[in-house]
Amino acid sequence: MRVNWNPDDLLAAKAENLGSKKQSSSHKELEKAAQEFEALFVQMLLSEMRRTVPDNDLLGDRRAEKLFQSLLDQELAVNSSQAQSLGLAKLIYEQMSRYLPDEKE
Repeated sequence: MRVNWNPDDLLAAKAENLGSKKQSSSHKELEKAAQEFEALFVQMLLSEMRRTVPDNDLLGDRRAEKLFQSLLDQELAVNSSQAQSLGLAKLIYEQMSRYLPDEKE
């Protein structure tokens, strides 16, 4: 039995779920959405960079290696967005938070 599964769909599905949720004015949710967007961007960047490297059939079938690389790319993307290594999430948050009402505690 063959299963068609693309690990790149995981972060994309999270982003679609965030878009379909009702709009909220929470700064924490905006920060989380910005981090997830940065993670999605970094994952797409890594997968596109890997496509530029030519395939080598020296070791034979590489399906398991490609699956591992895509999962590794996803983890690297999530970890880098949480550590704010690119700063894209911070910029998105700063730009979008201007449109949110002030939180009253």
